[in-house]
This record gives sequence, structure tokens and C-alpha cells, in this order.
Amino acid sequence: MKQYRSIAGGTDFYTLLERVAGGLLYSHLFISFCAYSLTVETYLLAEVPVSLPIAAFVFMATLFTYNLSSVQSVLRHPQQSAPRQSAPWSQRNKKLLAGVGLVSIAAAAILYFSYNLKINGWFLLHLALISIGYTVPIRYKAKVVKPLRSVPLLKVFLIAYVWAAVTVLIPLMDAGIQLWETEALWLFLRRFLFILALALLFDIRDYTYDRTTNTLTFPGWVGVQNTRLLSLGLLLLYVLLLLNTESGLVLAALIGSAVGAAMVISLSSEKKPRIYYAVLADGAMLLHAGLVYLAMT
Repeated sequence: MKQYRSIAGGTDFYTLLERVAGGLLYSHLFISFCAYSLTVETYLLAEVPVSLPIAAFVFMATLFTYNLSSVQSVLRHPQQSAPRQSAPWSQRNKKLLAGVGLVSIAAAAILYFSYNLKINGWFLLHLALISIGYTVPIRYKAKVVKPLRSVPLLKVFLIAYVWAAVTVLIPLMDAGIQLWETEALWLFLRRFLFILALALLFDIRDYTYDRTTNTLTFPGWVGVQNTRLLSLGLLLLYVLLLLNTESGLVLAALIGSAVGAAMVISLSSEKKPRIYYAVLADGAMLLHAGLVYLAMT
């Protein structure tokens, strides 16, 4: 009997652990924390005081953006029937994710106005338009314009640009650094290349789905193996830029993060489970920020 209870208790524990992990990953809390960490990293690399309100704003804005599709779905179909238990976590918890999305955009707005954040409104607007247009189709009368992610080969560049703009340009703007200064441009380009290398992994992950929707992506164009090689080539270019712009422990930390990302890329395939990309590909960004933090503190 004691053995049975132990086994049952263990099963309950792992079920709870799975639910908690699923909640962190598929509610996009984890990837939002990655954005928060990269924002803090930018302040450290620029050697200026960290603004926690800006970092929190980035966290909330990212959380809203990644839950935007759930917000749109629930608002369009509020009476939709509950999905089966076998459905993916995000489908079974769509209303919860929509609530998280609405709360997060409200929190972002409160942070923006309460702390009078030094972010150009037009700059934020263009990022918002890209982020919304990425997932939400535009409907006008009987016509539907497909979301930007459906444009052939475009989505990885949009992801890399928005992430680099949010996690590099926003904190630099807040710190009063001119965005056209050489150091700022190099930092933006480095971040863009690093995120672009990782974004190609999600093209590999979605290869089968994108084929069914006739969306042309890099794996569909040049093949999965060549996409991996392209991703590794971008990381190599990233490292070459590092060698010309950083030194000491910071250089070692950033190269270490590139090596970690290269390992994740080398092992990627369209057959890997989604959690591989949710934990390791996104986690490469967290490793990137964490190693810099350790090198500079």
C-alpha cells in the first residue's frame, strides 16, 4: 500500500510539474522573460544603468504579442466550444491566454505612462503594426489579406528585426544613446544576426505545417540541412563581428552563447518535439543574457 501511494504521489508530482512547465512555456511567460533578459543585457553592454521599468515594459509587450492570436480568436468567436482534452495546451487554454494577453497590454500601457518611458511613439507604432500584422489577417468587407508570416521567406527577418529593435534599440533610446552611433548600430546588427540564426530553427520546426499551407520558407526552398548550415553561417558571422567589437570576459561570454546556440541548431530537425524549440532555442537567448550578466558582475 505504501509503495502504491508513493507511485501515485510520484505520478501526481510529475503531472503537476508537466502542467507548470507547460504553463510557463505555452503561455509565453518563458519567452517573455528571455526578452526581458536580453533588454537588461543591452544596458549592461552599453555600460549604462539598467531601467527595470523598460525591461518590464518589454516583458509585458512581448507577452501580449505572443498571446495576440488567442486574444483575436476569443474576441471573434467568444462562444466557441471547448476543445478536447487531447488538443494542444494552447488550444485547451485559449481563454486563459487571451486573458493573459489583455492583462499584459494593460500593464504595458500603465508602465509606459506611469514612468513616462522615453520611447518614441512612432517607433513603438511601427513595431506594433509589424507584430499585429504578423499573425492577424486583415479583413475588409469580403477580402482577406493574409498575415505577414505567410509572405514567402519573410517571417524570419521580421522576427529578427522586431526582437533586435525591442531588446536593443528601445533600451538604447531610453538611455539617451543616439541610434545611429557606430556602437549602437553594431550592437543592433549583432543581435539581429543572433536572433535570425535562431528564427530559422522555427522554420525547420514548422516545415511540415508550412508545406500544408503552401507557405514558402527557407527549409522549403533550400532544404532542412541547408537551412541549418545557413543558421550556423549566420552565427559564424555573428562571432566575427564579436571579435571586432568586444574583448575580455564579455567576448568569451558571447562566444560561449554562440557555441550553445550552434549545438541546438546542429541537433534540430522537423521531427524534434515542439518543446525542444520552446526550451532550447528560446533558452539560447536566456543563455546569451545570463553569460553576459555573469561576465559583467
